Amino acid sequence: MTATQEPPAGLVPVWLENLAALGWRVLAIAGFVIVLGYMASLIWNVVAAIALAGIVAVVMAPLVLRLRDRGRSRTAAAGIAWVVAIGAVVGLFALLVLALLPYISDLLGHVRAGQTDLDTLVNDLALPAWLNDLVQQAIAAADDMGSSAIENIVGSVANLAGILIIGTFLLFFFLRDGDKAWLWLFQSLDESKRELITSTGDDALARVGGYVRGISITSAIAAATSFAFMLLLGTPLALPLAILTFVLGFVPYFGGVIAALVVILVTLGAVDATAAAIMAVLIAARWLVLRTLVEPRLRAETLTVHPVIILIVLPIGLHLGGLVGLILAVPIAALSLSAGQAAAAILAPQSPADLPEIVPAWLDRAAQWSWRAIVAFVFVAMLGFILISLPLVVLPVILALILAATVIPLVHLLIARGQSRGVASAVAVGGSTIAIVGVLALSLVSVVNHAGEIGDTAVDGAQAIDEAAGGHLGIGSDAVRAGADAGVSAIGGLSSELVGLTVAVILAVLLTFYFLRDGAGLWGTLMSHLPDDVAQELSAAGGRAFGVLGGYMIGTGAISFVGAASQAVIMWVLGLPLVMPIFVLSLFGGFIPYIGSLLTTGLALLIAISVGTPLDILIMLIWTGVFNIVQGNIVAPMVYSRTTAIHPAIVLAAIPAGSAVAGILGMFLVVPVLGVVATTWRSVLRIMGATEDEIPGPPQTTPASLSDEGAAAGDLASETT
Repeated sequence: MTATQEPPAGLVPVWLENLAALGWRVLAIAGFVIVLGYMASLIWNVVAAIALAGIVAVVMAPLVLRLRDRGRSRTAAAGIAWVVAIGAVVGLFALLVLALLPYISDLLGHVRAGQTDLDTLVNDLALPAWLNDLVQQAIAAADDMGSSAIENIVGSVANLAGILIIGTFLLFFFLRDGDKAWLWLFQSLDESKRELITSTGDDALARVGGYVRGISITSAIAAATSFAFMLLLGTPLALPLAILTFVLGFVPYFGGVIAALVVILVTLGAVDATAAAIMAVLIAARWLVLRTLVEPRLRAETLTVHPVIILIVLPIGLHLGGLVGLILAVPIAALSLSAGQAAAAILAPQSPADLPEIVPAWLDRAAQWSWRAIVAFVFVAMLGFILISLPLVVLPVILALILAATVIPLVHLLIARGQSRGVASAVAVGGSTIAIVGVLALSLVSVVNHAGEIGDTAVDGAQAIDEAAGGHLGIGSDAVRAGADAGVSAIGGLSSELVGLTVAVILAVLLTFYFLRDGAGLWGTLMSHLPDDVAQELSAAGGRAFGVLGGYMIGTGAISFVGAASQAVIMWVLGLPLVMPIFVLSLFGGFIPYIGSLLTTGLALLIAISVGTPLDILIMLIWTGVFNIVQGNIVAPMVYSRTTAIHPAIVLAAIPAGSAVAGILGMFLVVPVLGVVATTWRSVLRIMGATEDEIPGPPQTTPASLSDEGAAAGDLASETT
């Protein structure tokens, strides 16, 4: 019997065949979900920033649409909504840092004092032994819950700061181009399925927006009333406790209970038992009012998620992202459920498939996609592992390709003036080698020798800011110190790997020469072994990729040099120290889009705060703000969209992802790699056998909202493809 023949009748029971048919499909989908979860855990900060920006964008979408209806442009409407949203989010974060974190130790002290008083009260009641033990366990559990909640907020603040920085940048682009991205993503579906996914998306986004607005209202009411109750009863630390109540209000079920327990225990420990009893009655009355009067008015437009699902996703969110994960768990779960229902309808084939009755058609289609996606992921991961395992082979090749793409215009210029290709290549490589060696020597002399001084001066500047703020910004000072230590260690690691870096640079220089001189012949030899149509497609894709690499390096180099040089001139005029090391760091940092320049200009500002006069600080502050606004919103998007053809939102999300996967090198290389992918992926799909209908292209129409169709999606396609 061959492998393709059916087993003899009766050899395998029908129930087992059906169970296996259902089982392997469920396992394939589960495996795909596990792979997605693993990938998300590797770049959790990026995923959380995207989710946070997406949820805030959903909440602000009605304002954006109203502004557009009143004649505002996309950019203006998004900018206004962005300012409003950022003001609210940054204000809340500032309250956390300034009005809650400095009082954490006092809060925990009052909570433990309240637990001690509660223990005394329980012992005075002379309860039966079993009931007394039960009450003691409940008290201990409540204390652990309250303390853990507070400590979790403290531990999440630093992580939340990084998520907020990325999410802040992403939010503007989501508000401006989110509807275009939605239509571009699903343009290959037929009209009926596109209408289904669009209506499902409209409904899900409306409900998530309603949920966030509703829970914000109830949390604000809980925080305001708790603040009033505490002022009335004389409970100390009323403002920090109100902020804690507001933050925990975003955690379903448990957040409000934990906040109430903390408030009652603080009241018991700091005031007396009578005040604590009154506080408990007031909180219970507030809960009853919210449940009967407020929440029913909000429930009509909010999402509905079964409590079982909420209880499952909350610990998952806590495990993945702490407090941020708890807050985002329910909205993400609701969106996933809505998307899953639409996906099941979309995956259903037009014609019935020959399947066991127990296996739905959509499940079979999802499983077929899932196991193939797992195979593709394993294949890519294996290639990545091989590349990472051979740095002295891979790194010189990558550097040589980038360098060759950068200097090839010079080679063409020299050839046009009568030089042979070999001479032109030698001149171009020789000049670039001198520049590379000069930059490396400058880096070693200035940055490595002054790394410790740069870190100490930056920390001094952060501490000066903390002292000016009355000691309320200690977490910022600690973050700067941790970042300075990490930076000094990274620079020290580079200097310790000088031999390997030198070998890689020498190999890259030699490879660059041969790529420039003999690249066309080598490429032609490779293409001669392929069918003509495939060779033509690959040659066209390779030419586009080479152009992207060169354009990106030239454009980014120009931005980096102008920014670093202007900053160095200002520091030199002001008489600030460490001008040359900061110039080198800014030059390298500029090759990390958006984030690199933000960090290096912030470093220069901290140096000015540490050693400069008030006038020096003011000038550096103005220059830092103007430079980052102009570069981040005008220069960088224009350069990256024209060279790498990637939307700025994708660039922003890719940089921290590259850092999580491959460290500093990943941050440098992720954008040019994405640029190459953006210019070649359609060619790859054609080579793999995809038809033109299966390859997404510029849509014919675009929306004013998710459910409208108009001409703006073509703009996104031109930006992202």
